[in-house]
Amino acid sequence: MTVNTYPTAETIRLGVRGHECRYCGQTVSADGNRFRHTATGQYRCEPAKRASYEKSLSDSFIRS
Repeated sequence: MTVNTYPTAETIRLGVRGHECRYCGQTVSADGNRFRHTATGQYRCEPAKRASYEKSLSDSFIRS
């Protein structure tokens, strides 16, 4: 996985706050066939948030 990851339909999960990116944990919203992070307005994950969130990814996701 690279730091400039773009969330896809396969990497979005339904969380407490709505749809979340599995890479960085931020909420996302659909924008056509892509997903935009609602906090930053960017399509790609913010590298700092992703790095801090990466260690909490589940083993099942890492293995898939």
